[in-house]
Formats: sequence, structure tokens, C-alpha cells
Amino acid sequence: MKWLMVSCLVFLVAACQAPITNSLLNHFTEHVINNLNNSSTLEAHCKSKDDDLGLRRLAAGTEFNWTFRVNFWSTTLFFCDLRWANGHKAFDVYCPDDQFLAKKCAYNFCRRSARDDGIYAFSEKKNHYVLAHKWDPK
Repeated sequence: MKWLMVSCLVFLVAACQAPITNSLLNHFTEHVINNLNNSSTLEAHCKSKDDDLGLRRLAAGTEFNWTFRVNFWSTTLFFCDLRWANGHKAFDVYCPDDQFLAKKCAYNFCRRSARDDGIYAFSEKKNHYVLAHKWDPK
């Protein structure tokens, strides 16, 4: 009986030490912004295993965003397929990993900017957008 109680306590302490960035209590907001030149339309199809957000057509200068919570198991993953006249790219926009969040997001806000030379992610550390992905040719 003592062993069971100690095991449960160890489990609870370990569970409580999980990073707060992935907490079920936190909301995360993703932004996909069309900053392409020449009034180009950006097509964005974003989804997770459980939620398909549908195909969005973004006019130049507009954005698409959504808010969600991480699932109980902290396995939530969102990815997007972005397309425009000169290229396309499929990539993860949210992964419940502290390194991913630190490099690709600002706290609970992840922002992606589609530009002519690629897709940029906002870096809170650098306080500006950095190139994250080059476009694949069409």
C-alpha cells in the first residue's frame, strides 16, 4: 500500500511539473498573414487530426486566425498547406514542444507571414519575423 501511495505522489509531482506553455488552461492563437506582393491571393488549408479548418483564400494584406486549446495528452498538432501562384509549402504551425514554441511563437501567439521569398515566423526573442520556410516550386 505504501508503494502505491508513493508511486501516485511521484506521478502527481511529475505531472504538475509539465510546462505551463502546454497547459490545458491556456489558449493558443495561430495567425496566417498574406504579405505577398502584387495583390496575390494566398490559399491556406490548415488542420489538425481532429479539426479541419477548411480552405481559406486570403487577399493581399488579410489574415486567417484561430484559437484552440491543447488536448489532454499534449499531442495537439496543427499544420497548414499554403499555396500561391509561385509556390506552395506544407509545414507544422503548432507543435506542443517547448523548443518549437520558443523558436516559432510568442508566448501563446504564433504568427506566420507569407511573403514572396517564403514563410516567416515571428520571433519574440528577436522581436521581428524570421524566415522559417522557403516555398517549394509549383
